[in-house]
Amino acid sequence: MISNQDRLNLIRSFCEDDFENEVENVLKDIFEKGSYELKSLIKLFNLMDNSIESDLQVPYTIGNRTIEIINTSEQLEKSMNEISLTPFIGFDSEQKPTFKKGETSHGICLVQLATASKCYLIQIKQIKNLIPLIKLLEDDKVIKIGTGLKGDNEALFKQFNLRLKSTIDLENVFKKLSSVNQIGAKKAALIILNEKLQKSKNISRSNWENTDLSDGQIKYASEDATVVYDVMNRILEEYPFAMNIMPSFFQAQYTGE
Repeated sequence: MISNQDRLNLIRSFCEDDFENEVENVLKDIFEKGSYELKSLIKLFNLMDNSIESDLQVPYTIGNRTIEIINTSEQLEKSMNEISLTPFIGFDSEQKPTFKKGETSHGICLVQLATASKCYLIQIKQIKNLIPLIKLLEDDKVIKIGTGLKGDNEALFKQFNLRLKSTIDLENVFKKLSSVNQIGAKKAALIILNEKLQKSKNISRSNWENTDLSDGQIKYASEDATVVYDVMNRILEEYPFAMNIMPSFFQAQYTGE
């Protein structure tokens, strides 16, 4: 049930004399008398350590959201005004892949932003005025949820001299919950949503600078942004204790302080 060795060592340090019996008795007592929060914490530990894909899990989808492909300055300004009203957004980005050693990256060409009802695919190579997007990414009042954000941060700084502000990387959230293994978007979907995020390598390596994105690209890009939103939303609903490990700016957003 608590298979993470760090967790076991922590428990052992408090009950060295009769470790196995103490653990068994404590866990039995927890399931009989423990609070909802404590039970849900142990449930989450178990899911983090043991979740695997199975035929019982349905494929992840963006649900009832609408997808908006943004490729003009006018569309961008309108969509950024809409996004600024949401408490947090899902974030991801795509770059045209390089296949030869020493080949220079073309930089980010697609930015994906997700809310509860929409997913915006922003084709930044086709938009003349990117100021509304840059302002939103640097706005510390708009919280961005993503996974593996280090690469996105580096690419955005190199390309636009901007730094993402008010970000939460789901990989770090799971690390704070004592996850031994790195948990990305696909694993997070299994653990939290009990759904399979389908990641096509062919699509991930496709040309994201295409003027007209293919159906496969639209599906892939949209799901990358919406899944991190949905994972965070479900964590807040089912595991409210996780709020204690969130950054202070995120806690303030939800407590109104």
